[in-house]
Amino acid sequence: MSTAHGGMLEILRHFGHEVLGNDYANMVSGKQKEERAIFRSVNDGGFKRRTDDYGLAIDEGDNVEWPYKPIISAINMPMALFDAGHTPYPFDGKAFDYTICFQAIEHYCHPKDWMVIVDEFCRITRKSVFVMLNPMQKDLVADPEYSEHFNKFRREMRDYNKNGFSCVSTHIHWAQVLGFKLMATGE
Repeated sequence: MSTAHGGMLEILRHFGHEVLGNDYANMVSGKQKEERAIFRSVNDGGFKRRTDDYGLAIDEGDNVEWPYKPIISAINMPMALFDAGHTPYPFDGKAFDYTICFQAIEHYCHPKDWMVIVDEFCRITRKSVFVMLNPMQKDLVADPEYSEHFNKFRREMRDYNKNGFSCVSTHIHWAQVLGFKLMATGE
């Protein structure tokens, strides 16, 4: 999920894996809080921006532009372009063996809704889901509501046991528990 320039996908493909990347407009910053995707609710139909953080027009048609498009096109990487802050994703249930979301879930919506996103990862995945968070930015650490939900999500992920998946390991990154591996339980 949110594979950007596709570097990780290139490595996986090199070792024989069939891969599909995902990306979408970059909407992390913004002059106003309501322009930042990190503060929107999941499935927020009222969140509208005409341009992304790079000034590119946000278009959901076949000719979507995004910063990494030239690289992805050059390496012929298959991509599914959609806003990961909106569920359900355009895939059938259990469409993929593995779903990896490496330092990207923060871009989709407010952390109060990240569990909805993880549940969607589990819906589309057969074997394993891996989620790695970025540490909170200084301005977000100072936001009590954001910080509270960020830390609540981390606690809930350590005990994740639903949708046929359980958290089997956590990973320390930047001296914090920020990585979570979920495995299918066979249910």
